Amino acid sequence: MKRNLIILLLTVFALGEMAAKSDPPTTDTTSCEWQRWYYDAPEFFCECTYNSHTFVFPMDTVLSGSTWFTATVNDLKQGLAAYWFSSDPVTMEVYPLCVSQTPVITVTIGGNRMYEMDMTEINQKLDEMANMSYLQALTPHIHVYTAGTGRVFCYPYDQGPHSTCQDALEMRPGMTFVCNHEENVYRLDWRQISTRGRAILRWLHRPKGSKQTCQPAEVWITRDSCNGAEVARTTLTDSLHVYRLDSAMLVDARQAQTNLWVHVQHAAGFTGRLTYYNNPLVLDSLEAINQSICQGKTLTVNMRDYKADTTFVDTVWIGRDTLSTQAVTLRFTQPSEIKDTVYATSRQLSSGYLHTPTGYVLYEYGDTIIDIVKEKTCTKRYHVWVMQPTANEQIEDGAAARKQLLNGQLLIIVDDKRYNLLGQQVKH
Repeated sequence: MKRNLIILLLTVFALGEMAAKSDPPTTDTTSCEWQRWYYDAPEFFCECTYNSHTFVFPMDTVLSGSTWFTATVNDLKQGLAAYWFSSDPVTMEVYPLCVSQTPVITVTIGGNRMYEMDMTEINQKLDEMANMSYLQALTPHIHVYTAGTGRVFCYPYDQGPHSTCQDALEMRPGMTFVCNHEENVYRLDWRQISTRGRAILRWLHRPKGSKQTCQPAEVWITRDSCNGAEVARTTLTDSLHVYRLDSAMLVDARQAQTNLWVHVQHAAGFTGRLTYYNNPLVLDSLEAINQSICQGKTLTVNMRDYKADTTFVDTVWIGRDTLSTQAVTLRFTQPSEIKDTVYATSRQLSSGYLHTPTGYVLYEYGDTIIDIVKEKTCTKRYHVWVMQPTANEQIEDGAAARKQLLNGQLLIIVDDKRYNLLGQQVKH
């Protein structure tokens, strides 16, 4: 009785009193049929009011026909990741009240698909429900209906079932699996393998914030069982580069009616998504990329970084099960040499002579090439000659020597005496 009273009060507050459109039913005024007539509620009013199940995350249940759930606004604000295992589509509708004529959210999930709705999208829909102080007191109702029968998993956005060897989810073509656990394993039934032996795996991680980069995932495949022989392994680094499974391996597994097990592992603390596609379509090649930059800097092409000359044909993901190729040519120009001549005594070299422009310490005569590499900066290349002043060694080994240019002539000054490069004292 108390629940009926709350429904009536909320109905009056939200919709106002409405005139009856026909003669009232002969049932008691407390009956559901009489309430539906009085407030001109939709036909599902009684089923929604009295036959709703409680919606709780995470949910794992089998559905068929029409089913109603009662949720809370806080439940809905967590977003949604729904997995539907059935060849028939399923529709989910969210109503603010059982007297609401139309849903504020309608989602249809195709057969064997996963559907996501993040918190931002959900909150926008909730704002449309009511901009009133009693919004938190509402108990929204979810109507789920399908023509067939299927298993559904419902999780908050960015979460998914922990699929393990002991309870592995079946991998279906086109279904995306949210991987918020460090390791998941999925069973690929041989019936889900294309007869043409063509399939790809795509990994997606959405970085949060400008400083975060795409996190990779290690993927490997075993045959016959979760702990069977490993038949393939790869590292997926980004969402544009997919893993094209070996065709012979797939055809052999299908013909032998042997299941495959797809393992995915990544670092803790973030969420990724793995999708399996059959028979990918390869479109015409994209416009070729031909770029050049100085050595030391980095060129980023299709989410990958390059620091050396390379020429290759890249295969990139376009959308869903569609790929394309792209010719890539990258060149890194060599730095020009900065030449420098150094005059140092043997005593200076024995203890190490610091060449200030490069920051390197030199210990012997002769010439050497020094590359100064700094991140995001063109490399500088020094060609340094450390001259061996054979004549000057006889002057005063270890005396402080300085260089001086005088009238275009290079002189060595030792204790205020000037010498040319042959060690001859010069009078001035």
